[in-house]
Amino acid sequence: MLKMYKKKSESYILILDKINKQIKCKRIFFLVAKKKSIRGNHAHKKCTQAFFSILGSFRIECIFKNGKKKNFFINPGDNLKIIKPFTWVKVYLKKNTICGVVCDRNFEEGDYIRDFKKFNEIRNRI
Repeated sequence: MLKMYKKKSESYILILDKINKQIKCKRIFFLVAKKKSIRGNHAHKKCTQAFFSILGSFRIECIFKNGKKKNFFINPGDNLKIIKPFTWVKVYLKKNTICGVVCDRNFEEGDYIRDFKKFNEIRNRI
């Protein structure tokens, strides 16, 4: 659960609390955008990820293994957005945005599907 406490209007505190009830945490990383950018653009075979905003708002575009597409808008203080394996993810960051990601697995290059055509081939077999 992500909690946000505002201290006056110029500052706030973000607290990740009881996170292991939502996702088993093995790795945390941050996407820092100094300018508008797209990150991700891949899927995972086994890794579940939970996205949250540290600074600014951003959009996540997902294509699920059933082929359906959905956009999620993430704002500071929103609860974690959990993305399951075999979901193609693109993260659209605005200038001066910081996105946090919690993963249930350590980094494994072999877990990544970086080619969208290959993702579709695997998705169609499942």
